[in-house]
Amino acid sequence: ERIDDLIETLKEDEANEACAPYMTYASKVYLEDEDDAAINVVVMDARDGNDMLHLRATDRKTPLRIRNSGILISEKFCKLHGIKDGDTITIESSSGLKAQVRVNAVFELYFQHYIYMSQDYYESVFSEPVHYNSIVIRNSEETAEEIEEQIKSEEGYESIMDFSSLTDQFTNMISALDFIILVVVLTAGALAFVVLVNLTQVNISERIREIATLKVLGFHDTEVDSYLFKEILLLSALGALLGMPLGRLEHHFIMNIISMEMVMFGQNISFASYAMAFAITIGFTVLVLLFTKGPLKRVQMVESLKSVE
Repeated sequence: ERIDDLIETLKEDEANEACAPYMTYASKVYLEDEDDAAINVVVMDARDGNDMLHLRATDRKTPLRIRNSGILISEKFCKLHGIKDGDTITIESSSGLKAQVRVNAVFELYFQHYIYMSQDYYESVFSEPVHYNSIVIRNSEETAEEIEEQIKSEEGYESIMDFSSLTDQFTNMISALDFIILVVVLTAGALAFVVLVNLTQVNISERIREIATLKVLGFHDTEVDSYLFKEILLLSALGALLGMPLGRLEHHFIMNIISMEMVMFGQNISFASYAMAFAITIGFTVLVLLFTKGPLKRVQMVESLKSVE
C-alpha cells in the first residue's frame, strides 16, 4: 500500500514520464566448482520492465526483453563464472529459498552484477509473492533533489538514487584514463620518431654514394628526396597495417589484465580508432622525413667519386 501511495504521488507530477514498482535484493548464485557468488536481483512486472529498461545482448545491438520463461543476467558475471544462454543456475529468493532458474539471455552491463526476472517467473519458481520495495522513475526534466522534495514526507520513503548522476560519475572515472592513454600515445610516438630518425640516418649514410651519384646525374633535391622517402613511407605503411591486428590482441590482453570483478571494460575497437592509429603513424613518419631533408640536401656530389668500384 505504501508503494502504491508513493506511485500515485509521483504520477501527479507531469514531468515523471513513467514510474513502476520493483523488488530488489542481494542474492547468491550457487556454483558447482566455485564458491557462492553474490549478485543483485531485480524483479519487475514484465511489461513495466520492458518499458523502463533498455537492455541489449552482448553483440551491443540486439534488444532484450524480460520474459516469463527465464532470467536475464549480466555479461561480466557470466564471463567470470562461465555461464551462457540456456544454462540453469541456482539462486536465492528474497527470503533465502533456493531454486533453479533458466538463463534466457546474457545482457550488456559494465558495472556490478545483476539478474532481471519477471514477477510471474519469480512467483512460479519460488512459490512466494513478490514484495515491492523500490520504485523506478523515468524523468528527463527534474533532478533527484526535486523529486525527493515531492515525496520525502510520504510514509515508507527512505532514499532516492539518481542513476544519471551515477552514470556521470562512472563516465568521469573512465575519462580519467584519457590522460594515461595520451601519455602512452605520446611515448609510443616519441619512440617511433627516434627509431625512424635513426633508421633513416643509417639508410642515408649507407647509400650516400648512390645519392651523390643521382645528384651528379642531374636529379633535383625533390627528386632525390622522393627516391628515398617513397621507400620509408611504404615500409611505415606496411608496418602500421601489420601492427593493427597485433594491437587488437594487445588491447584485449590489457583490458583483461586491468579489469575488476565488478567492472567490465569495453573491448570493441571502432574503425575510426584504426584510421586514427594509421594516420598518427604516417604523421610521425612524415615528420621524420621533414627532419631528414636537410642531411639529404647537404650530400655533396663529390661523394660519388669516392667509390672504390
